[in-house]
Amino acid sequence: MRKKAWLIAAIILVVGMALAGPQAALARQGGGTGTLTASGDGLAGLRGDGTIVISGAGVLWIRDHAGDASIEVSGQGVRRESPGGWIRYIGFDGEATVSGSAVTVALSGVNIDLEATGTGHFVLRGQGEYSVSGPDGTVLLEGTWTEEARVIELP
Repeated sequence: MRKKAWLIAAIILVVGMALAGPQAALARQGGGTGTLTASGDGLAGLRGDGTIVISGAGVLWIRDHAGDASIEVSGQGVRRESPGGWIRYIGFDGEATVSGSAVTVALSGVNIDLEATGTGHFVLRGQGEYSVSGPDGTVLLEGTWTEEARVIELP
């Protein structure tokens, strides 16, 4: 039952992020470019412009809002295409690299590691740690994943 609740929460979050307009930068500082690095168990969701490399085991969702994304997925999982342009990998255990001008990527599962460089916003729900660094490598923000699904707007 707990897995089902996580899955439903993840779907609601991903759809909510997809419907939200462009927002804060992954590391907004002046021009707004930076790098998010995170690892943990739970849900990691990102929406924006840039490159996202994410690995782990669970359910992976990808959506290319602009039609210009480069998507490379390796590992295990059953690929399903859903209405609205969503690509879902059930039983995912591997790595995905997604680059584009308007993409949403989310992974609900365990052993999640991600690095995202570009602009956008993110949510990390569960247990884990993250940091955001600016273009010069200076750490701008550090923290832990939360139990509530909160979109993080960066400085």
